[in-house]
Amino acid sequence: MRFTFFAALALLGTAFAAPTAPTTSTATIPAGQTCKKDGSMGVCQSGYCLQDEKASSGVCK
Repeated sequence: MRFTFFAALALLGTAFAAPTAPTTSTATIPAGQTCKKDGSMGVCQSGYCLQDEKASSGVCK
């Protein structure tokens, strides 16, 4: 009985600690608009943000 309780508790703890899937509500940026390669401004529709090393932002390609 105790084992079943602890097993269920461990299973629930693992489920709550698991990372969630990325949400689909993240903003998509059209080509030619500014972006950041870390994705903090949103994700380019093409998935490619051209940003120079020292630049604060880049351009979606």
